[in-house]
Amino acid sequence: MDFPKGAGTAAYNEKSGRIASLPASLQKILAHFCPQWRKGNTEGDCLSHKCSETDILGENYSWQIPINHDDLKILKKNEHQLCEVLQDKFGCMSTLVSPVQERNSESLQVFRKMLTPGLTLSVWKDNLTRHAVDAVVNAANEDLKHGGGLALALVKAGGQEIQEESTRIVSTHGKVPTGNIAVTRAGKLPCKLIMHAVGPRWASADRERCFHKLQTAIKNILNYAIFHNECLETIAIPALSSGIFNFPLNLCTHIIVKTIRLYLQEVQWTRNLKEIHLVSNEDPTVAAFKSASESILGMNELRSWENQEATAPFNTMVTNNLTAHIVQGRIELQETDVIVNSVTPSHYFGAGPVSQSILQQAGDEIEREFQKNMPRTSQDSQLVLVTKGFKLSCQYVFHVLWDSESSRTDMRLKDAVRKCLEKCLELNLTSISFPALGTGNIGVSKERAAKIMFDEVLMFACKHRKQLTVKFVIFPVEIETYKAFSTEMERAKSKLQSLSSNRAPWETREEKRENGLKAKSPAINLMTSNLEKMNEAEEWIKRLLTPQDKHVIENNHILYLEKKEHDILSQLQNTSRVSIKEIIDQEKAILEIKGAQADIVEVVINIEHMLCEVQEKMARKKEQALWNLLGQWTGQQPKTQDEMKKNKFQKCLTPFTQEIQDRMKQFEHCGLQVIKVEKIDNEVLMAAFQKKKKMMEGRTQREPMSHRLFQQVPQQFCDVVCRVGFQRMYSVPCDPRYGAGIYFTKNLKNLACQVKKTSATNNLIYVFEAEVLTGSFCQGHELNIVPPPLIPGDINSHDSVVDNVPSPETFVIFSSVQAMPQYLWTCTRVWPQDYSSKPRMLPLQPLGGEFSSGSCVD
Repeated sequence: MDFPKGAGTAAYNEKSGRIASLPASLQKILAHFCPQWRKGNTEGDCLSHKCSETDILGENYSWQIPINHDDLKILKKNEHQLCEVLQDKFGCMSTLVSPVQERNSESLQVFRKMLTPGLTLSVWKDNLTRHAVDAVVNAANEDLKHGGGLALALVKAGGQEIQEESTRIVSTHGKVPTGNIAVTRAGKLPCKLIMHAVGPRWASADRERCFHKLQTAIKNILNYAIFHNECLETIAIPALSSGIFNFPLNLCTHIIVKTIRLYLQEVQWTRNLKEIHLVSNEDPTVAAFKSASESILGMNELRSWENQEATAPFNTMVTNNLTAHIVQGRIELQETDVIVNSVTPSHYFGAGPVSQSILQQAGDEIEREFQKNMPRTSQDSQLVLVTKGFKLSCQYVFHVLWDSESSRTDMRLKDAVRKCLEKCLELNLTSISFPALGTGNIGVSKERAAKIMFDEVLMFACKHRKQLTVKFVIFPVEIETYKAFSTEMERAKSKLQSLSSNRAPWETREEKRENGLKAKSPAINLMTSNLEKMNEAEEWIKRLLTPQDKHVIENNHILYLEKKEHDILSQLQNTSRVSIKEIIDQEKAILEIKGAQADIVEVVINIEHMLCEVQEKMARKKEQALWNLLGQWTGQQPKTQDEMKKNKFQKCLTPFTQEIQDRMKQFEHCGLQVIKVEKIDNEVLMAAFQKKKKMMEGRTQREPMSHRLFQQVPQQFCDVVCRVGFQRMYSVPCDPRYGAGIYFTKNLKNLACQVKKTSATNNLIYVFEAEVLTGSFCQGHELNIVPPPLIPGDINSHDSVVDNVPSPETFVIFSSVQAMPQYLWTCTRVWPQDYSSKPRMLPLQPLGGEFSSGSCVD
């Protein structure tokens, strides 16, 4: 499939030795970090890029990747796993955007009813040219000349190709008889196809024939959707013939709804069809459809919201696995797992309006449990007190306890919202209803409360992937509060959803115009603070969705699959009609998946999700081992592993010092253009490394004790290297001719040559610079699994092995604590000036001068 990227590929100055061609997304990254490139600067100097910690609504970057409807259908079934894979592999928040989601914020659903198990009819006020379903029905004439009304609007929005295809149909098959349909592609419309239905022209003298022809048209629409096109799950039908054909509106809508009901009673099995939308952008037609549906089909199931005295949640936002709604209603009538109560500083239950309403609905038992638990806490030590829901329609009530210190009200609100969400996590709850906390007697302004509460909810969505529905319930008469929360939601949407009005910050005006045409297509939205990771995620998605009969996953964690994981692979193979082949050789571990494209996509997502879980499991074991080792040496106690995982160990260097710029030129001379430099700061790794260094110094006289060496690491493993150190499974596969250890190179040019052989031209390259304790070394051999003894039979062994003892360039260690990552250089491939005529490599000097043998941890 094609993945449009907007502007074409730029050409760099050949004489300067810059990149000849790169994909547009990577150009954006380069232009963002080094703006001179866009201007054609040939000096090679890069402007610094500000890399700072940002909050959820701060400096995050977003990009929308168009996909087709078939891919959306596959990905939707595996959305949870896909979101987790993109988060774990690339650090990207993601959402699947179907055109239906985009529509919901602009259209209005006024009726909904399940007609058969799995099939629902609904009535919408919306414009059919942007109503996103699989198929739209057009009110056509026999000649398929779309010159007016809805037909003309569809052609204007979808493009002239709709008219051209319609004309070809009539030329080939003749006019379309009244009551029949013709099917064309949909052009630029958000649907897959258009069913052009020819309805009857109204004649009062021949009303029975008009009734019959309209019924026939509706039956033909349903026949095609159910029996002739298995790809259609949703269709949209207008009030056929009620426009320029003058069919009386109430009669028209009544016949359409009744025909649908009778047809489904006869057919009973609707196969793929799941939703029928009756759609118009005119109020009288919407009202007529709604009235006919209620009289023929019965009670409007949208009224279930009225049981909670709340409006249907059209004000909705989805990010990661969290869905936020703003509804108008009464907090005590909500049917979520949790209802949040607001308790005044006096901690007298029932003193405030929210608390009083909850007390009246829940009964006196809730107050008794609240008072029973109160003596165990103080207002300063506990933010949230939990009781059962009693007569409420919830499992629990979370009581937010305010204190009397008005100067810290904002902080109290922030902490309370976070605590409530964390308790949902602890108790495995999936839905929670908040009132507008603090906006009553506590005195927090409506706008401030909305901002604080939204920021905390969104921050939670970023940190946790738990499925959670959050409702902000606003009392119906509090119109200004409702507006404040709605405004805040729109602000958050504009940051998080990256729809057509908000593209990535590096996008050009031409790209915005092009992408604007695609805004109604299905898409995957990515958001992250790291542009390189976004590029890697996009390349992975592109490779996953490219039509193919096999897909290869290369990941050394395959070596660590246990019975549980192999059972999962067997189950996937049996249920998804694919073959999965495991290939292990001395350099790498591979899973090869063969089958139909749709099956491959689904299986690959599930396997990648499983491998991410194995990777995290292995990383936690390594992390725990590090702490155990450090504890033996220093007595330090570890934090919880969840806390350790949250640590950020990379720090982007900015601005680029002269020393860094000189070093970047050395990389460029070796064929690697640096676009980003990060300093690694991990106290636990450093402490273990320094301890190992002192131990080795006490028993070897070799100088130098350590070398500044390099290792290429795939993007997926960069964060985990910073977290637990170098491991054999994290490095780029290489020929283990010197033993089964962790390989480093002294010569950066050798690494660049290896990159040239193995990496695609448009890939980003990640190179770690590390201080490696090489100590005493000897010639390596492929059978080495530990360093050989100093002399045969000796209990003491060397510290490492090398490729060539007199002049080593490749070093192999067998203990991860012997290497401390110092810098992470993110690069692209380039061709240096006069590359072939200058084989000599510039000597690389370590940053910051000589290494000390026991420098303190910063």
